[in-house]
Amino acid sequence: MKTIAILLTCAFIAPFAFAQTGTTRETTVTTTQTVTTLDSTHVMAVNTFAPGDKIVVQTATATQPMTVRLDKGVSYVNEHGRLISPRSIQPGSHVRLEFIGDDANRVVTRVILVHPH
Repeated sequence: MKTIAILLTCAFIAPFAFAQTGTTRETTVTTTQTVTTLDSTHVMAVNTFAPGDKIVVQTATATQPMTVRLDKGVSYVNEHGRLISPRSIQPGSHVRLEFIGDDANRVVTRVILVHPH
């Protein structure tokens, strides 16, 4: 009887004694996007503008207009960095754009209203 009790105890304890513990590894990936600023040589004329949605600009009269999506948090500023109302931007206005992303993924993060010189 004593032998059976010892065998049952060993049988009960054995799985815990040989159990393997698992290790969980957590990996964090940080992605950065470069903000590109178009310099003063890239002043563009606004063709159409839909605040909060998109802006259509043209760099020169001989080029095709370019449509760019606006980021949800887009800001509108003047040349001195002061916030302005999106209503200040009209067809024919001259702007520079700051954006993130490439090609089809490009979105404007800031519209800078400039006065032609």
